[in-house]
Amino acid sequence: MTRKLTKLDRLKELADGSDHDEKSIFCFYEALIDTELYLLLEKELEGGVVCPKLIETSDDKYAIVFDTISRLVEFTGYSSPYLALTGRMALPMLKEQKLGLGLNLNLAVPSEILLSSSDIDWLQNIVEQFPEKLNEKITKFSEPSIPVSVRDLLHKKLKYLSEFVAEVWSTEAVYESGHKSQIIAFVDVNAQMHGAIAKAVNEALTFISQESSSIDVIFLKSESLDIKKIRKVGVSFNFQKDIKEQITLSDTVITPRQNLKPPRLR
Repeated sequence: MTRKLTKLDRLKELADGSDHDEKSIFCFYEALIDTELYLLLEKELEGGVVCPKLIETSDDKYAIVFDTISRLVEFTGYSSPYLALTGRMALPMLKEQKLGLGLNLNLAVPSEILLSSSDIDWLQNIVEQFPEKLNEKITKFSEPSIPVSVRDLLHKKLKYLSEFVAEVWSTEAVYESGHKSQIIAFVDVNAQMHGAIAKAVNEALTFISQESSSIDVIFLKSESLDIKKIRKVGVSFNFQKDIKEQITLSDTVITPRQNLKPPRLR
């Protein structure tokens, strides 16, 4: 039977074909975090308690997920209870219960993989990271130098934020100390959303960061003097414009931080 390949299938194939270099592994893990997965359950949800169906090896216990409903049914052979959730939502539960993750098992598809509980810990540590708060004053804004490829990747990762923000701009900033940094400026965002948005940007940049470069996040009011300056020199993120998704590895150099070296795909 010929199966339609999913995004995770294609990215895993790219990783396998590139001898599991770090860039291809990061792309696979990034997609796994964002993809809606179907977690196979031992029984239907009762009182909000999730009881995942587990498989066990001599080394670990694994929850079982699939990236399509049809694959879940093919695995079980019958209708089974499941919970639909993104990889990002599944990670805290898996980490808390010290579980690994089995993806698309016994289906002979490229994305079939077992991620150990230590792999899950590594991935959740990325999601849990929170950006450092800066208090230094910005003295000058100028044209951004973020590569188009990085800006497009950020666009795809962050476009779901469009309902929470009036405008988003990229620019370059000079701080009082003389330090320069690329900036993403969010306009008219509810203060209660600042932390979540900064964290979302930080997570996205974990996978697409540039060597010897940083991107800071600032929040401005539409009537502020700073945003008026940015509008003159910055580049707007147009969330209404769709960036066509292609399953290829970016030409942008990805330089993971030393403590974020990804586990190999097995």
